[in-house]
Amino acid sequence: MMLSKRQTDLTIYILLALLKEPLKGYDISKKVTRISEGEVKTLNASPYAKLKKMLEQELIEVTEEVNENRRIIYYGITEKGRHTIYEELNKLEVLISRIKKNTEGYE
Repeated sequence: MMLSKRQTDLTIYILLALLKEPLKGYDISKKVTRISEGEVKTLNASPYAKLKKMLEQELIEVTEEVNENRRIIYYGITEKGRHTIYEELNKLEVLISRIKKNTEGYE
């Protein structure tokens, strides 16, 4: 059986940032930094490239709001995105269990 590839940490942090509410790109960057406790400090170089890829994977969706002739784009998590978070959690739990099982006595 071939194991499926894990999502990148950045993908998971973005999905976690969007769990409660849709956010603008800049707000996603700030929330990812906070959730990751500073481990992921920036999406500056290509936040929109990452978001575009996640849109293509149907992990997130876009809603637009027009405010005083200004278009504001919000990114929100999809059901597939929510499922992905829990799938990753399960994979990590299995990995942790296997690591503990195979490192007993080596501490």
